[in-house]
Amino acid sequence: MLRRIAAVWSGESELDYRGGAVLVAGSGIMFSFTALFFRAIESATDWQFLAVRATGALSAMLVITALRAGRRPVPFHIIGWRTGLAGVLLGAMSVLYILAFARTSVATVTFLIAAGPLSGAFFGRVMLGERLHRSTVVAIAIAAVGIGVMAARGVDTGRVDGFVLAAVIPAILGLYNVLIRSTPNVDPVIPAIISNSLAIPVTLVMTWRGAGLDMPIGDAVLGFSAGFVLIGVGLPLFNLGHRSVPTAQISLLIMTEVVLAPLWVWIWPGETPATATLIGGALVIGAVAYQIASADRVPLRQPTV
Repeated sequence: MLRRIAAVWSGESELDYRGGAVLVAGSGIMFSFTALFFRAIESATDWQFLAVRATGALSAMLVITALRAGRRPVPFHIIGWRTGLAGVLLGAMSVLYILAFARTSVATVTFLIAAGPLSGAFFGRVMLGERLHRSTVVAIAIAAVGIGVMAARGVDTGRVDGFVLAAVIPAILGLYNVLIRSTPNVDPVIPAIISNSLAIPVTLVMTWRGAGLDMPIGDAVLGFSAGFVLIGVGLPLFNLGHRSVPTAQISLLIMTEVVLAPLWVWIWPGETPATATLIGGALVIGAVAYQIASADRVPLRQPTV
């Protein structure tokens, strides 16, 4: 599998639907550990964590760029407006994600992200002309039932500002997915470089306005590792998977993060989910597995402008 990913990344072969679906779902698993990393910090503020995480993520992107310099350089000279906007949206979504975690529960944030398929389907239909096929409708319906079960006993929304911040993420995610899908030849490293290059100065300004950069070494290591490993590896693979997966299905497949993030913080530090959360999560995972296994595929339509 790793050899195949390398071949696709280098342009030597194309990624089929199932390969792309595995990459998207797998990147969701990696992203799900972000909640655990953030909950593990001792005393760092949300903006401090964001600053070191963005630094770690950008460092990973620069390492990838340097390793590829001799064989397949990152084509920075062909960045279009869609790619640039995707990078901006990605940076905003990344910041909102952590700010919401700091103000409400992991379950609240991830459950709201689960609305991504609806946003992705809307933008995919409007911008790319993608139809919702039977397998997608069935999978979204199963996932919706799972989300309904998880929410049946109520979700602790915490502070209102945290809920509002989290509620914006699905719309941004849906639009970001469409922009990446509409530029199938864009190098998956570029949006990540743009987003973190923008996030670093913003988070540093907000950090200096607050507690500054004075934080425990352990917190700094956790934040940097969350950026270097989880984003540095997961995000390029997530972007790479977009090339062969329709927008609405991308939002569905990434819900592996929605289910697993609350699970990790349940194991430690003990944010115990209700039984309904576990049952609903199993339904969502089942929907993701069904979507990957489904063979009902049609060629994807790309924009002409």
